Amino acid sequence: METLAGSPLAAAGPSPVSAPALPAGCGLMVVGHGTADPLGAGETHCLTAGVAAAVPMVPVALGFLEVIGPSIGDALAQLRAAGCHEVVAAPLLLFAAGHAKRDVPAAIAEAAGRLGLTVRQADPLGTHPAMVHLARERRRQAIAAAVDRPPAETVLVMVGRGSSDPSTPAQLEAFTRLSLAGEPPPARVLMGFVAAARPTVSEALATAAIEPGVRRVLVQPHLLFHGHVEEQVTAAVAEARRARPDIEWLQVERLGPDPLVAQAVVERAARCGFRADRADLV
Repeated sequence: METLAGSPLAAAGPSPVSAPALPAGCGLMVVGHGTADPLGAGETHCLTAGVAAAVPMVPVALGFLEVIGPSIGDALAQLRAAGCHEVVAAPLLLFAAGHAKRDVPAAIAEAAGRLGLTVRQADPLGTHPAMVHLARERRRQAIAAAVDRPPAETVLVMVGRGSSDPSTPAQLEAFTRLSLAGEPPPARVLMGFVAAARPTVSEALATAAIEPGVRRVLVQPHLLFHGHVEEQVTAAVAEARRARPDIEWLQVERLGPDPLVAQAVVERAARCGFRADRADLV
């Protein structure tokens, strides 16, 4: 089980961000997916600012994989100009799928080779305790604003972006189990995906609607930022609500540029940046 700040994740939640053990001359590149949605892009910049504030002695730059700039190459060039000869790349990716395994490493390798930099890629955010805690809090916030109902009348639908990587559903299931640990279980937990995997969001919502005794369906998009994917989830929930107005349909807020996400990014980078043979690490 992952731990945070040296202690198991407790009910009180994660502790504040602490500066990572990165060597002198090492920069931190935050890697965003890239989106044409202005709000989503702004949230990515906001999160990067939070990461930079948490590590004031470390040069930080943001690079996007696709769609918009600055690119990964632009970000690495910025860090090189700041005097960095090594860089830790921290991808804003929830799970280890195609982008984490192929696309980001390929873009990093091309730009790093051209610029003469050594770049190490941190793990995706995954089941970092700060991410688990934040998902749990988002769900609690949605429930707190609604009519009180027993968990036995609720179906939880966890929604992932979706990927052709066959490991993605199992990763979302593992994350969901951790986020539900210690809570009264809902009547049923279902998975749905926006693209490239089954069941689809609409299929999962249809299954939830026929669960015996269901009075509430809690739909939790496991997404970082606003964008077209979240809008597709919202549209699917609206359609399900029209089809079954007798059921209460609650959509949980996305994770967003929360300080807990910044904490997870910083600690993923710190773990990747640590090398036992470096005397300049603390």
